[in-house]
Amino acid sequence: MRGQKQPKHCVFCHPLERVVYEDDDFIAFHDIKPDAQLHLLVIPRKHYGTIKELRAGDMPMIKRMYEIGQQLLEEREFVEDTARFGFHRPPFNSIHHLHMHCLGLPFKSRAERMFPKNGSLWFMPAENLITTMSGQSN
Repeated sequence: MRGQKQPKHCVFCHPLERVVYEDDDFIAFHDIKPDAQLHLLVIPRKHYGTIKELRAGDMPMIKRMYEIGQQLLEEREFVEDTARFGFHRPPFNSIHHLHMHCLGLPFKSRAERMFPKNGSLWFMPAENLITTMSGQSN
């Protein structure tokens, strides 16, 4: 599913409401079920499956997604300890289109368990993914 044409069943591949950012390669929009005060998703326009399908050559894409997420949260005054970025690990992702969660804290209810700062079996912080992918390219 890496960079394939847009499947008809992928809700992220079709025009979206709630868009806060878009360019030729990426779109960012509000999560339909926010788990934090601000909950944005950054996705590539090209369809990619999950983080398991990424290769070292995808590093620029991941870095750009992270930069976009940081910029969007900073513009809304969420920085450092009030911002979190990351990806759900399969099979814990609900949509099979690569997407990065950009969370402006505080969390709603008990959502913090879903997005632990240091990562978990089900969540990989964006910084950790970039570090892991950097090791693949050596």
